[in-house]
Amino acid sequence: MNESIFHKIEQDKAPNILNVIIEISKGDFNKYELNKEYGILECDRVLYGPTAFPFNYADVPQSWNTPDNDPADALVFSTYPLLAGSLVKARVVGLVKMIDNGEEDYKIVTVNSKDPRYDYIQDITDFPEWAMKDTKTFFEIYKYAQTGPGTVQIPSIVGKVEAMEFVEHVLKDYKTKFSK
Repeated sequence: MNESIFHKIEQDKAPNILNVIIEISKGDFNKYELNKEYGILECDRVLYGPTAFPFNYADVPQSWNTPDNDPADALVFSTYPLLAGSLVKARVVGLVKMIDNGEEDYKIVTVNSKDPRYDYIQDITDFPEWAMKDTKTFFEIYKYAQTGPGTVQIPSIVGKVEAMEFVEHVLKDYKTKFSK
């Protein structure tokens, strides 16, 4: 099996707590992705428009989102930006159901489990109303300058129970894909 950190970091407390690798720090305009072969971050692109990431964006090791043909993604809410490349224990609280260019590309909503300012957030409904409105707006417009309007749709944002079911599914899909 490949020796990349993507394959080494286990999900020992899933589906409640995920070990995630921060790819993009809150406030950044660069879109990084974990290169699964080498196990390091690779600059995928610079966002075309003036919109920065309003949250930390992470890769979930040992997960596979089959419809997207990529590892599962997690949004990590934290008071401050988290360093790209760092390992974070993230508490699962919801799921953004996103359709990107006609493909299902769901995002797991998490909070930094080490940030005491987010202790009260246990489910998506615990966020202030503006937080999920900002999240939805960000995804609906962040590719606008690159691909035009309507590229990304957010049909719904759902709570912890459905998010944890999704986590279990992507962890199972990883095992199916990589246990050969």
